[in-house]
Amino acid sequence: MSEVTPFDPYRSPSLPEGPYAGKPGSGRPQVLTALIIICLVMGILGLMNSLFGVVGVVGGQQLQQAFQPKLSSDVPQGMQKAQDKFQSDINNLQTKFRLEMIGTLVFRFLAALLLVVGGFKALGKQESGRKLLVAGCAVALAFELVQAIVQTLINTEMMTAFNSYTESVMQSLPDKPGTENVKRFVQTVLKVSIYAAIGLPYILMAVKGGVYLFGLIYLRKPHIKALFKPA
Repeated sequence: MSEVTPFDPYRSPSLPEGPYAGKPGSGRPQVLTALIIICLVMGILGLMNSLFGVVGVVGGQQLQQAFQPKLSSDVPQGMQKAQDKFQSDINNLQTKFRLEMIGTLVFRFLAALLLVVGGFKALGKQESGRKLLVAGCAVALAFELVQAIVQTLINTEMMTAFNSYTESVMQSLPDKPGTENVKRFVQTVLKVSIYAAIGLPYILMAVKGGVYLFGLIYLRKPHIKALFKPA
């Protein structure tokens, strides 16, 4: 008869001998999958923004004039003149920086195309997809830096036009008792609006630049490269 080992409830069960294989998985870390999907989404959005940007450069002024609402007749005439002058200053800025804007659009399109093609191939664990995604992150990171410089040049001159617009709006308001508080409120709202419109793109550039920099480093790690199929 075989010897029966008594069961001891206070003793931990013995583990089987030999290496533990573990639970089989897809072989792709969740961080890698998330990075590929994020790059793919940003690439698709980049392609869409490039197409919309071309429309804006070619016919943006005409479209803006067609859909820009006119102020009502109750609004002081000076405010309408201030708005028209401000719009004219913006159009002049777009004309002045037209070449820079076209260059950044081409740059954005190239980076987005690399991210989209590389992202789809990387989802299939193709080595060519990883390489294209690395190239896409490098080009996209360079684009964000160039975009920040160009945007800063445009914003510097736009602030001059905005300050002139704010001063014209303040002068167009009637001087009546109690209107000082209204003027200060309008001036504060205008400043907050323009500062938010200027500052938000820089925050988005910093976030996207961080993602691209992380992808550029992470996708070149040896254990990540080993997950992709060679060509």
